[in-house]
Order: sequence, then C-alpha cells, then structure tokens
Amino acid sequence: MNRMIKRTAIVSVLALSAGMAFSAVTEKEAVDIALRDAGVAREETTWLNSHRDSDDGRVYYDVEFRSAEGRWDYEIESESGRITGFDFEESRQQPQRRDGRDASSQVTAEIGRPDAERIALSDAGYERDDVSRFRIEMDHDDGIGLYEISFNADGYEYEYDVRINDGTILKASWEKSGRIGGDRSARLSQADAEAIARGALPEGAGNLNVWEDRDDGRYWYEASAVIGDYRYDADIAGTGEVVSVSRELVWY
Repeated sequence: MNRMIKRTAIVSVLALSAGMAFSAVTEKEAVDIALRDAGVAREETTWLNSHRDSDDGRVYYDVEFRSAEGRWDYEIESESGRITGFDFEESRQQPQRRDGRDASSQVTAEIGRPDAERIALSDAGYERDDVSRFRIEMDHDDGIGLYEISFNADGYEYEYDVRINDGTILKASWEKSGRIGGDRSARLSQADAEAIARGALPEGAGNLNVWEDRDDGRYWYEASAVIGDYRYDADIAGTGEVVSVSRELVWY
C-alpha cells in the first residue's frame, strides 16, 4: 500500500514538472464546446476542422466548421475550456438562422453571444428572422472586450459594438446600401438641412452642428450633436435623403 501511494505521488510530481503536458480539455471536448455554443449538432456540419495551437505561451484549440447557417470559428482555451474568441459569418445562400436557442456560452463575461444579438437587434427594431448577412465576432479595443455585430435589413447596413461585461452599446450605425439616387446637383438651405438632421436624430439635439460639403459633384450635409451620453453623426444628401446615422458612447 505504501508503495502505491509513493508511486501515485511520483506520477503527480512528474506531470507537474512536465508543465502539465496533458490539457484539462481534450480536442474532442473543445469541439463539443464550440458546437454546443453555436447550437449546431455534429451531424449538421458540412465541414469541420480542429487543431491545437499556441500564442505567447497560451495554448488553445482552433475549431472551425460550416453548417447551413454559415461559417463558425472558435478559439477554446485548452486548460479551462473557456471560449476566448469566436467569429460567425452567415451564409448568403441561407440568410435566416434558427432562433430561440438556449445554448450556454462559456465566454468569461457578464453577457453571452445570444444576449449581445438580442441587444443589437432590439435597438435596431428587428427580430432575428427579419435580417440577413448576420455576423458576430468577439474582439478587444483598448483592453475593452466587445462583440462586433453587423447585419442587413430593409436596404440598410447595421453595425454594433456591444460591451461584453455589461451589454452597453458602445457604437451603433446604419447606412443606406447601394447608390444614392436623385438630382446630383440638388442643394439644401441651411435651415432645411438642420430640420432634416433634427428629424433623423433623437430629441434633445440642442447643440446641433450642420455644415455643407461637396464630394464627387454632389452636395452633402454633415450633422453632429451630443445627446445624453452619446455623440451622434448623420450624413444627408443634397436631395434631403438621410444616408447614414451613427452614435458612439462619449465615455467608455
């Protein structure tokens, strides 16, 4: 009995001295974690690839797969099984994705991917099935973890940055897709440009600034204002069409 105890102790010491040669999470488990988070069954994948990699001493599994919904790319920490990065790009052939999944995210954050999706879509006023070319990616900006989300709806392209730790929208924008129509020589008065800008921005734009510009033979009007905690910017064509609106949190 004593010899068995000693042998167990020796094996444990050898494993530690080898720098934990064996990962706490196997490659198969990493694949399962990624598939579970995506809500995709293994038999639903049309292509799947995984391998172990390292970066600056950090060991992780890179798991990539495709399904009818799109392409998924996950980074799974080998020691803990946490998702430390992911990217999803929706398939153009089948733009709608299943909704209502209750997949538990392993991201070390206060909000997970499904919550970030709901925050962005709700802010834009859409349901998941109303949009196409949906994409979400985990990223960092000046040490701040965030979800970058983009999608198309009703002829506009939407982009969001949602803070991971609390779901705050740091940046949001929508921009008209395609070409701007109408008379290229059309020009607005200052009063009309300001009125259109106020209609495009939330109430409370008392400090609104609007200035005229000219680009590629067309008159443009750029408007900016600070409303609450956000700075708003809008681009208006000389025809009076609002081409884009964006907002950014003034203080992170």
